Amino acid sequence: MKICKVCGSSFDQIIKSQTIGCAECYYTFKTEFQDTLKNNGIDTTYKGSLPKRIKGYRSTLVDRMTMQIKLEEALAAEEYEKAALYRDYLKVLNHDSENQEIQQ
Repeated sequence: MKICKVCGSSFDQIIKSQTIGCAECYYTFKTEFQDTLKNNGIDTTYKGSLPKRIKGYRSTLVDRMTMQIKLEEALAAEEYEKAALYRDYLKVLNHDSENQEIQQ
């Protein structure tokens, strides 16, 4: 069973509650959503845009998750130089997101 890595929602939970757990669910369950729409006779794609204040949110979130996974993998493989680079990059990403929150 596929589960969203950010909020822990499953597609069955989303269908039952008719509420998306988080923004990442749209990407995690992309094929399931497309299949559901096609089964209901909807065969178009959404072409809207995100509000300006959250435009970079998803890419920052995905970057953080990717760096965290790479950091854990490097530590498990005992590649400490790579792990240090990933750790430093994570610090920069976290620092940047904190600054953006303060400015808003």
